Amino acid sequence: MCANGVNTEQFLQMIDMLDDHIALEYRWSHRLAHTAGDGGYAATSEKLHTAQAMLADVRSLLDEAKESFEADALTAGADKTTVRLV
Repeated sequence: MCANGVNTEQFLQMIDMLDDHIALEYRWSHRLAHTAGDGGYAATSEKLHTAQAMLADVRSLLDEAKESFEADALTAGADKTTVRLV
């Protein structure tokens, strides 16, 4: 369905695609952090774990954005819909 010139289903799918990409980067940062830690690079490992935590925050924000978009789409559609008998 389109609302305000935006294909809502496609938009939500794009948020899901972005979330999938961030999930992959989350896993890679975790692997790299442990590789660095196992290799004796403690500071690097710590930074990568911090990056991993930030990526978790990004995924949480994407979930919030998706919920907000769904709520906004419902109210936007309700405000602008006009039904006329012809």
